[in-house]
Amino acid sequence: MERIIVGVDGSSASYDAVTWALAHAKERGSELQIVHVYGPSGDQNPYTSSYADAGSKTAKRLTDSEAKWREEQQAKVKEHGERVVKQVVDGVENSDPKTVIKTDVIASSRPAQALIERARDADLLVVGSRGRGGFKGLLLGSVSQQCVQHATCPVVVVRSKDAKDAKDAKGAKKR
Repeated sequence: MERIIVGVDGSSASYDAVTWALAHAKERGSELQIVHVYGPSGDQNPYTSSYADAGSKTAKRLTDSEAKWREEQQAKVKEHGERVVKQVVDGVENSDPKTVIKTDVIASSRPAQALIERARDADLLVVGSRGRGGFKGLLLGSVSQQCVQHATCPVVVVRSKDAKDAKDAKGAKKR
């Protein structure tokens, strides 16, 4: 059975990617694996600026508190990722009970690398495009660009309907 990996981040582009991948999976009788990659929490760590002596009881207490805080933040971020995947799965219609849909939430600060690794033995990797291009795309490093360049399986980049609609509306205003 073929296996299709689709990366999601909760954006409209990722919904479009899942919709496309699901239709493709139904046609081919493939298994669909929906993957969300989450990185470390961006919240400010209240314990990093400790001036406590490294060997003191205060330093140990702060280190233990920081470890607990980090665990709590990671749990929150993972929970958010699981909600994203659930919303995406709930948001697409799977009318074919033969189509197997699996989900996965991966902790990594490098989404493209995690998707590429997950798709190593897959038949297809599907990702959405947020439409960020040009110079911004070069500066920020697009996940879809990295997947296209480095994946060992074929990659489909599904352009968001929202991006197409916005481009069409912009073109209509110029006429």
